[in-house]
Amino acid sequence: MKLHQLRYSSRRRPERTQHHRRRPEAAYPQPGVSKQIKLLEDELGFQIFARDGRNLTQITPAGQQVIDRALTVLREVQSIKSLSEELRDETRGSLSIGTTHTQARYVLPTVIKAFRERYPHISPAPAPGHV
Repeated sequence: MKLHQLRYSSRRRPERTQHHRRRPEAAYPQPGVSKQIKLLEDELGFQIFARDGRNLTQITPAGQQVIDRALTVLREVQSIKSLSEELRDETRGSLSIGTTHTQARYVLPTVIKAFRERYPHISPAPAPGHV
């Protein structure tokens, strides 16, 4: 199972509406997309889409469950990509500061103020008692 197969399956919509009229933008799926959907169906052991010849006519009940989960997986993949961008950008994120109660109360406020002015996209978080 590959991410692009999940992407294709979750984006693909049947060519007929509930009134059995053709949707003009979906006349025929691209051969490469159709092949990937078929490979995914073969791997899963059931159809994601019902077909009328070569045309996808509707999403099967099992197919809807697969699509719902595929969309969740694809959102998580995007979340991981966003996390990766955040972790590579050292000017964004959060900073935990282990400190004593006394330092947190008397020393850190001015230090944190200066830090926030210099790094506005990093959130410092003092943790008194965690030295």
